[in-house]
This record gives sequence, structure tokens and C-alpha cells, in this order.
Amino acid sequence: MYRSLLLPTDGSPAAEAGVKEGLRLAKALGARVAFLYVLEPVGPRLFLGPETLPYYQALVEDMRKEGMAALDRATRMAEELGVGFEAHLLEGRAAEVILKEAGKHDLLVMATHGRTGLDAVLLGSVTQEVVRRSSKPVLVVPYRTSGSEAASR
Repeated sequence: MYRSLLLPTDGSPAAEAGVKEGLRLAKALGARVAFLYVLEPVGPRLFLGPETLPYYQALVEDMRKEGMAALDRATRMAEELGVGFEAHLLEGRAAEVILKEAGKHDLLVMATHGRTGLDAVLLGSVTQEVVRRSSKPVLVVPYRTSGSEAASR
């Protein structure tokens, strides 16, 4: 039924919960997975660029390293479960890149914090946008923090 699952990650605990669930599903179905980390441009979001911020390149390189580390964690999980995988670090607006890559796969598996109200408006949600706009099915994995995690924020 599913030959290929797309598992986007941003390296957060919520995203990794989605990756774990996607890997369990892929193992059960005998499917391959594609991990995706999207490196969003910093400049347009913060009105910054190499000419206005002396350490801009170092910031971008740090973000790239974070992405590679997130993909490395995901691929190690896949190897432990014996699930075939590929991994991609792409640049662009997260929801747009995920939606474009989704066309190559049968199912997307993504996590969500389940924010509502003002939090959802202010923080936005890549998962919410992907669910609204995807032509492919999306499995949404709810992520709940424990009381101690929430208290430490």
C-alpha cells in the first residue's frame, strides 16, 4: 500500500516523536522512508543578510550543522529498526519544501504540539499548513510535553 513515507524533522523533541512513529509504521508496512530537514532562510525573516550581520555566514553554517545532526539522529533510528531510508537537507520555506517533496511519496508523517488560540496564531504551524494544503495523506502525531518539561519553559 505505502512504498514510501516522508518524515520531515526540525530536530525538536516533537518532530523526533513524529519520526519515531513514522519509522514504526514504515517497519510494519515494509516501506522506505525519506527524512527531510528544511533549512529556512534567515535573512527575509529577520531582514538580515551577509551585508548587515557580520556573523551571518557562521549563523547559517550553525543552522546547517543542526540540520545535519537532526538527520543523523533520524537515520540512526532507521538503521536500528532496519528501515530503508534516504535523507535530504533542502533550503526554502519549510511548508513549501515539504509540500513539494510530498509529491514523491505516499504518506507524510509529522508531529504537532497541538497549539491553539493565540499560541497557534503567533507561532504558526508548519504541520497545520501542510495538512491544509497537501494532496497526499498526512498522519499527524500529537506531541505532549510532560509537566516537568512544560514547567521548565
